[in-house]
Amino acid sequence: MNANVRRIDDPVGITTARTMPATWYSSTEHHQHEIEAIWRGEWVCVGDVDESPAPGAWRSITVGGLPVLLVRDREGVLRAFLNVCRHRAAPLCEHGAEGGGAALSCPYHAWLYRLDGSLARAQGVGDPEGFDVADYSLKPVAIAVWRRWLWVHAHPNSAPPDFGPLANAVAAFPVEGMDVVLREADERAFNWKVLLENYSENYHTPFVHPEIDTSPTHDYPMVSNGLVLYAWDRPLHPGDDAGRVMASLLPGEPGWDALPAAATGKPYDVGSYLTVWPNLMLNVFPDAALAMWMEPLAPNRTLVHRRLYMRPGGRPDAVAANIAAHRLVHLQDVEICEAVQRSHDAGVDADGVLATFEERGVYWVHQHVRKRFEDLVPVSRVPDPRGAHVLDDDRGGQ
Repeated sequence: MNANVRRIDDPVGITTARTMPATWYSSTEHHQHEIEAIWRGEWVCVGDVDESPAPGAWRSITVGGLPVLLVRDREGVLRAFLNVCRHRAAPLCEHGAEGGGAALSCPYHAWLYRLDGSLARAQGVGDPEGFDVADYSLKPVAIAVWRRWLWVHAHPNSAPPDFGPLANAVAAFPVEGMDVVLREADERAFNWKVLLENYSENYHTPFVHPEIDTSPTHDYPMVSNGLVLYAWDRPLHPGDDAGRVMASLLPGEPGWDALPAAATGKPYDVGSYLTVWPNLMLNVFPDAALAMWMEPLAPNRTLVHRRLYMRPGGRPDAVAANIAAHRLVHLQDVEICEAVQRSHDAGVDADGVLATFEERGVYWVHQHVRKRFEDLVPVSRVPDPRGAHVLDDDRGGQ
C-alpha cells in the first residue's frame, strides 16, 4: 500500500467476534423483538421526500407493522399520524392508498379529521360522558427529513435524528438536485439484516460482482460513528486529485468536500457508501447517487425500495450505463442474500468469524443488533459470539 494511504485501526472486539445465530434471521420471536426495539423504537427511513403527499393530500404506509398516514396540509406542512380512527380503530385509508381533500373521513362511521389531525366532527356519537372532540385527535408520529429522505419515529416526542459527522461528510454532494432515473420496490426472500450486512462489506465483491471488482487497484476502508458507517473506494496508488483526497484523508476532513467536483468516467467512480442505521443504504458519487431503504415484512421477507439519481443533463448513454450497472449489482446481491437466507431458514448456525478488515461493517451491524436485543431481554438470554450466554463487554462500534 502507498505510504500516504491512511491506516485505520481495527475496531475493538472484532478479532474475537462471531456471527449471529440463525434464529436471529428466521425466528418469529426474535423478529418481533426487533420490530419493537428498532422499527418502532428508532428513526426509520420511509422514502424520498419528493414522493411524499402534495399539499392537501395524504398517503398510507407501514412502519414496523404500524399503519402510518403521511399528510400534507394546504400550507405545505408535512405531518405523520397513526392511520387509526380514534373511535373504533378503522384505518382512514387502506395500506398504500392515496387521497386528497379538505378533510379525512373514516370509512366506518364517518368521523371527520382535519389535515392537522384534529377531530372536526364525530357524527352520531351522541353524548358519551366526558367526551370532547379536542381530546380525540389522530395520534401523531414523529417525522423528519435528512437530505432528501424522509424518516419517521413511532414515538411522537422523539428528538430529531442526529446522524453525526460522517453523514455531514457527504453534505457537498448535490443529491437534492439530482433526477430520479430508476424507481423500484421489490419483495425479497431474506431477512432485512442479510442485505444490510451484505451492503456493509466489500469482501464479496470480487466473487459476486466481478464486473466492478476494483480490488487490484483499491481497498475499501470503513469508519463508523454512531448511526453511520462510511466506506469508500480508496485508491492504492492515486493518480489524480480525487484519488489523493480519498487516499490521504478520512471522510469529513478538510478537503473531502472537493470530491463532488471530481471527474467520473464510468459507474461506481469515486464512490462513497453509507450505511445509515437501521435501514438506509446510500451510494454517493459525483454524478449519481443510489438510495435503498427496507421494510421488514416477516423474518425472511423484506420489501426493498431503490432509487437511482443522476445529475440533470446527463448523456442518455451514461444514464443507461448507470441503470444497467446498478441493477446488475443489486440482482447479484439479491441472489446471494436469498441463498444465505435459505441456510438461516434451515436453522444452520455458521459459527463463523469476521474478517477483521473487510467485515468491519458487518461487525458494526451486529453490534447495533446485539445492543438492541440486550435492551429488550435479560442479558443471560443474549447469545455470546463465542458461545457463552452473556454479551462481551466490547459493544461499541469503531
